[in-house]
Amino acid sequence: MGKILAGNYQVLARSPDPDNVYTGSPCLAQLPSGRLIASYEWFRSRPRVEKIPDQLEILVSDDGGRAWRKTAVLDIIWPSLFAVGEDFYCIGNRRLSREIVIARSVDGGHSWSSSSQLFPGRHHNAPTNVLFKGGQVYRAFETCPEGDDAVGRSQWESLVVAGDLGRDLLDPAAWRMSNRVRFPGVPDVLSQRRYQASAADKVVEDCFIEGNIIDVRGELRVLLRTIIDGHTTGGLASVCRLEDDGERMAYRFVQFYPMPGAQCKFHIVYDDESDLFWTTVCLPTDTWQEREPLRARGFASPPGNERRILMLMYSLDALNWFQAGCVAMSSSIFEAFSYASQLIRGDELLVISRTSQGGYNQHDTNLVTLHRVANFRQLALDLKPSYSKRAPAS
Repeated sequence: MGKILAGNYQVLARSPDPDNVYTGSPCLAQLPSGRLIASYEWFRSRPRVEKIPDQLEILVSDDGGRAWRKTAVLDIIWPSLFAVGEDFYCIGNRRLSREIVIARSVDGGHSWSSSSQLFPGRHHNAPTNVLFKGGQVYRAFETCPEGDDAVGRSQWESLVVAGDLGRDLLDPAAWRMSNRVRFPGVPDVLSQRRYQASAADKVVEDCFIEGNIIDVRGELRVLLRTIIDGHTTGGLASVCRLEDDGERMAYRFVQFYPMPGAQCKFHIVYDDESDLFWTTVCLPTDTWQEREPLRARGFASPPGNERRILMLMYSLDALNWFQAGCVAMSSSIFEAFSYASQLIRGDELLVISRTSQGGYNQHDTNLVTLHRVANFRQLALDLKPSYSKRAPAS
């Protein structure tokens, strides 16, 4: 039996009504002072999913995450948190209309500015990576035109926005947007075409969403969650490339690339000390099993959307990934540790998860949990090759 790295977790939030209110979008950030900030949302079942104001809650901790207190609520959805000096920022989307917006806190997360609209139009993402490079801050989004999310995602387009750190980030003039890239579609050899897109059945069209922008030895890449035939083809990421000359950002699709767990949302962080990228992913166990027996038991999604096993992975190039171990796991297919985000804090990796425990729906989660992976760098192999013709003795 393998060892679970962080099965003992801390509950940061618990749904007061698990049948009608579920958690979403967990995120972590840290100020230079060491203060931690966490955010998460409360979603409602359809048709009230986004119809409740101030559904994003903000928590802060000054003791390394042992004790938390709620300091604010924001009317922003699907955000990423980041710090610039001693200021916190929350970038995401306006509820319902989904314009790209940003808010700022100058007092450590207690009070926040009104959200400033950066770009009009309907957009989407999740708590994914924010990248600082060359005096800019980058974050990926995708468009989400009006209509049913499940049967319209093949038309969504990936893009990147960049903010000038030398200017006021609440000023829309400080921001630029790349060109938009539409999902290229997948060849039939990558799909069995078993499932029709259906919102009621939680099966979506083939698409890429929830991109992470990263810097790989000077090359800006976006790795995106890729859903194929209702998750029956799992473990395949979409890779895009961004070039930025300071004025214009040129963005393009490069290829699909095998990445375990890329059928569900993931969040990539880079660690200077190990010179490795780290992420957590949900690994499915039986993506080709028949749908109907699961449906009869009450499973809300196709088999490939299993989210009960959260694995920690690491990589030199953010393409070829190695498993470091299992962060958390449930034996019940109805439970989940998903939509996780990571924060490196010294020798510890903090993982915040959208979690379902107690036999609830694996998608409509009832908890937000915090997991601690101690001495996480020691879990990695030394992947860097020797260029000597004779390898050193082990």
